[in-house]
Amino acid sequence: MTSDKVWAILSYASHFFLPVVFPALVWIFVKSEYVKKHAKTVLFVDLVPTALNILFLIVVGLYGFSTGDSSGTTFIVLFMLFVIVVLNVVIFIWIIVRIVKVSVNKI
Repeated sequence: MTSDKVWAILSYASHFFLPVVFPALVWIFVKSEYVKKHAKTVLFVDLVPTALNILFLIVVGLYGFSTGDSSGTTFIVLFMLFVIVVLNVVIFIWIIVRIVKVSVNKI
């Protein structure tokens, strides 16, 4: 296994231990275009749930503080938690598939 492939796999696997930071560092410091392509892909995929979590906090905070409506806030929280869980499951499966594809030279 080449070092480029190892860096690409580590970029995908970093989703489980250091999302956003590790792919960003790999993308900046590694010279190989193959690795940069994979690190950039993982970086942007990891930014989606991060942005969604920040949006979740802002929406719930603003709605909860501005209305004081506990039933509306509960609905928004449950809906957004459902969206976040579904998105994270899809990303988890996608990451596993990409790790396998990189390791068997399908990408």
